[in-house]
Amino acid sequence: MIKASCLSMVNLPKKSKTLLLLFFLTSLVSAPLFISTSQSISVNFTVSSNGMVTIYIGGIPQNNTVILHYGIESGPQQAWTSISNVVMKWDGQNFSATIGPFANGTWIGWVFYDNTTGQWINYDNHPFWNWNLEVNPPNVGQTYATVLQNGSILITAIGRAPDEFDIHYGLTSGPQTGLPWSNITDELMTYNPLWGNYTIIIGPFKPGQWVQWVYHDLTLNQWYHNVSGQNFAIQDVYSFIQYINASYNRYVYIEGQPANVSIYLQNTISQAINSLISIQVAGKAYNISSTLKPGYNLLSLTLDTSQIPQGIYYPQLNIYVNNSLQRQATLPPLYILNITGKKPLSLVIVWNMHQPLYVAPNGSWEQPWVWLHTGQDFYWDGSLVGAYELQALLIKQFNVSVTIDFTPVLLYQWETILHEKNYSFTSNFGINPNHDIAAVNYTINIYRQLINDGKVDVLTVPFYHPLQPLLLQDGYWSDVLTQIRMGENFTHEVFGVWANGTWTPEMAFDMDLVGVYNESNISYTILDQQGFLPYTTLVTGSLNPDQPFIVENNLGQTIIVLFRNTTLSNEFGFKFFSQSPQLTAQELIQQLAEIYMNNPGGVVTVALDGENPLIFNPNTGPADLYAIYQALSEYQGQWLITQTASEAIATHKPYSVITNLPVNSWDLNLNYWNNGYLGKTEIWQNVSLAREYLVAYTVAVGANISPLVYLPLNETPNSTNLVYTLWNYLYVAEGSDWTWQTGPPAYGPLWFKEQALLYTSTIISEVKHQFDLIRLQSVKLDGSNLKLSIYNGINTTVHLLLVITNGKQQIQLPIILSQGQNNFKIKIYNISSQLQIALYSPITPSQVGLTLIPINSYGFLVAQYQVNLNKSTSSMGTYLLTLIGILVLSAIIVIVMKRGHI
Repeated sequence: MIKASCLSMVNLPKKSKTLLLLFFLTSLVSAPLFISTSQSISVNFTVSSNGMVTIYIGGIPQNNTVILHYGIESGPQQAWTSISNVVMKWDGQNFSATIGPFANGTWIGWVFYDNTTGQWINYDNHPFWNWNLEVNPPNVGQTYATVLQNGSILITAIGRAPDEFDIHYGLTSGPQTGLPWSNITDELMTYNPLWGNYTIIIGPFKPGQWVQWVYHDLTLNQWYHNVSGQNFAIQDVYSFIQYINASYNRYVYIEGQPANVSIYLQNTISQAINSLISIQVAGKAYNISSTLKPGYNLLSLTLDTSQIPQGIYYPQLNIYVNNSLQRQATLPPLYILNITGKKPLSLVIVWNMHQPLYVAPNGSWEQPWVWLHTGQDFYWDGSLVGAYELQALLIKQFNVSVTIDFTPVLLYQWETILHEKNYSFTSNFGINPNHDIAAVNYTINIYRQLINDGKVDVLTVPFYHPLQPLLLQDGYWSDVLTQIRMGENFTHEVFGVWANGTWTPEMAFDMDLVGVYNESNISYTILDQQGFLPYTTLVTGSLNPDQPFIVENNLGQTIIVLFRNTTLSNEFGFKFFSQSPQLTAQELIQQLAEIYMNNPGGVVTVALDGENPLIFNPNTGPADLYAIYQALSEYQGQWLITQTASEAIATHKPYSVITNLPVNSWDLNLNYWNNGYLGKTEIWQNVSLAREYLVAYTVAVGANISPLVYLPLNETPNSTNLVYTLWNYLYVAEGSDWTWQTGPPAYGPLWFKEQALLYTSTIISEVKHQFDLIRLQSVKLDGSNLKLSIYNGINTTVHLLLVITNGKQQIQLPIILSQGQNNFKIKIYNISSQLQIALYSPITPSQVGLTLIPINSYGFLVAQYQVNLNKSTSSMGTYLLTLIGILVLSAIIVIVMKRGHI
C-alpha cells in the first residue's frame, strides 16, 4: 500500500460531532454522483492535475443555449465570490464548458441556466442548492465517522472527485493497526455534489464491534491512511434505547425563565425499562426517573436557567439503565441571555418593493407582473392575494415595525391600474382585472393606514430605479436629481408623507451621491455592509457594523447610512423563505440572540427585495413570512425590538464618521449593469444618443433640461406635452432593470433589452421628426442682402443658431423661429456663388454630458444646406444632411472605452 497523510475527524468533541452529524446526514438523502435534477438530465465533470475543471450536462436539446453559472466559495453551499458565466458548447452528446485553472483546495459551486427556456437548473431541483467541488483537495482522506442508532456506521470522506473512491474495511478486536481483520470488504463510496464529499453507510454490526478501514482511490491507485499512518477505526457502540429528537418550548431564554425540554425516545425491546434521564448543562445535572414503555416515549424536563450564565449551550443527554449508561446524545443548542443593565437589540427590516415599467410608449401593458404580484400570487386564508398585499396584511396583524420603499415606478403603475379606463394588453397574461384592481386599491389603503399608525416607515426612491453612479459618471447629474425629486413627489402624492430616507437603487453608491442627496433633502440611506464598510476610511468612532454611520464627503456634506447585515439579509433572501416556518423562526431569533450577546443595544439592519422571496417560493414563502413576523412579535420587548429606520437613527444617535466609500453595490461591483457585454453597451449607447437629441430639442424649444415631469395617471407613460413626455421616456430608459436583465450574468428575457431600446428609439425618431419640420424654403440675394425664408412646422417657438459660411467668411446669428414662415435679411459682402447654411441647437457639452455625436462650438447640428446662388435669384441646392441617426465611429470608441469594465 502507498501511504498518504490525511486528517481524521473520528474523535471530535461532542459539540462538533453533533453539528457534523447533522451536516453529513443531510448528505445521505442526496443523489449519487452525476444524477441531477431529473431523470432526463445528467451532470458530470472532470478535473485535471493543473486545476482545470470541465463540466458536462446532458438531457437538454442541443439547439438550446445553456449557461454555466459558477463562483468560488469558502466551502460547500457557502456564499460565492468571483461569480462568472460561460456559454456551454454542444459536443455531440452533452453541453460542456471548461473553467479554471483553480488552485488545489479551491471550492467552487455551480448551477446551470437554460437561456432558451428561461429555467435555472439547480442540484436536486432545490432552488438554492448547487453542485460543489473541492478542486484537487490537499486533505484527501479527511474523515468523519459515527455510529447510527441501528448499529450501522456513517462514514464520510474527502476524495479527489470525480475519482472512484473505495473504502476497504474489516472487523477487528481493537483500534490498533496490525490486528488481524475478518469479513474484509471493499465498497465504492458515493460522491455527494451537495457537500462535495464521499459517503457510505456500512453495517449494521454487533454492539461493541471494532471496525478498521482505509481508502483506495481506484482512479489514481492511491491508498489513504490516517494522519499518523494508521488505519481508521471506530467501535460500534449503540443501545436498545434510541434518541429521536428533543425540543424546547422557546427558541431563546432570558436568565431565570424555566426551560421546558421535550425528549423523544424509542425503547426497541418488548418490555418496559426503568431508566434515569440526566441532562448536563453548564456543569449542572438535571435528572428524572422514568419508565420507558416499549416503543416511543415522550419525556419532559425543566431546566432552571437562573443557574445557567449567558451563552449558547449544547446540553448532554445521558440515559442510564441499572446504573449503566445506555445512550448519550447532544441536545439542540440552548440559548440563554442575560439582559441586566443592557439595552435591547434593534432590528430594522427594510423591504425594497420594485417593478420596472411594463407599459410601452403606446400605453399597452407588455408584462403582467405588477397586476399578478399585487393580487394573484397565492392563496392565503382562503383568498387569492399577491406578495405586496400579503406583506401589508401580516404587518398589520403582528406587533412589528418595518421600513419599506415603494419605487415610484411601482406606485405609478398601481395608480395607472386604478385610473385607466381601457386596459390594453399585448398578450393573454391571465390577469383578472376586477380582482387585481380591487387588490391594488386595498393594498395601497392598508399601507396608508400602517404609515399613519407608525408601523411602516416609507423610503423614497429615484423614480425609475436608475443605477445612479453610472449616470453621474456620464455627467447626467440633472437627471439623477430630477428622478430623486420626482420620486419624492410621487411618494408624497400616494402616501401623503415626505420621505427623508431613500433606497439607493441596487445599493449602487458613489460618494458624489452625498451632495446630490443633500440637495434633495435626503438624510439617510441603506447600503450593503460587505460591499462598503471594509473599504471605507474611518474618521472618528468605530467600524462596528451594528450602528448608524455618518458618511462625509470632502465638502463636509453628510448623510447617515445603515449598513445591512449581509449574511442575515442573504438568509432572508435565499434561505428563510424556502424551508419550514418553524425552522425559519428559530434560526432568525437565535441568530439575533447571538448578535445581542456580542453587541447589546446595537442596530441590526436586514434589507432586501420585498417580493422576490415570496414570488420565488410560493409554496413555503407566505407561511415563512408569517412565522418571521409572529416570532418577532412574540420575542420583542426585553432584549429585542423592531424599529423603523428613522426610529433606529433617532434612538441610536450616529457618532461614527466614515468617508471614501468605494463605487460599489450589493453585488460588490457594477458588473451586473455594465460589464462590456454588447447588449448592455448598446442600451447605454442609446441612452446617451437619445439624451443628446433630447437636450438639443429641449434647448431649441426653450424648455428646461431634466424637467420635473407631471404624469397624468390615465395617460401612462405620457405627460402633458411632447417635451415632458420624451423626458419621461428617457428617465424610463435610465432604469437599472434593462441592463441587469440583458446578457450575463442574469441572462434575463430579451424583452428587457427591447423595452429600453424601444423608449430610446422613440425619443430619437420623434426628435428627428420634429427637426424635419424646420425647413429652409428659399434663399435670395438682393444686392448685399441675403434673404432667407425658414419654415417652422413645430407648434412652438424655436431658438436656433444660424451659421452661414461664405468662403472664408462666417456669420453666426441666433435666430428665433415663430410658428410658420420666418423671413430674415442678412447683410453679407463679397458673396460667393456657393454658400453653406447650417442650423444648430445651441447646446454645450456640460448640458449634454457623455455624447455619441460630437458637439462643436455652435452646438448640435440640426440641418445643413449647400446653396448655389446667381446674381438675381437663388436656386437652392440639395438638402445635404441632418445628423439624425448618424453615429460617429470615434465617439463610439470613446464611449466603449469610458464605459469599460468597472
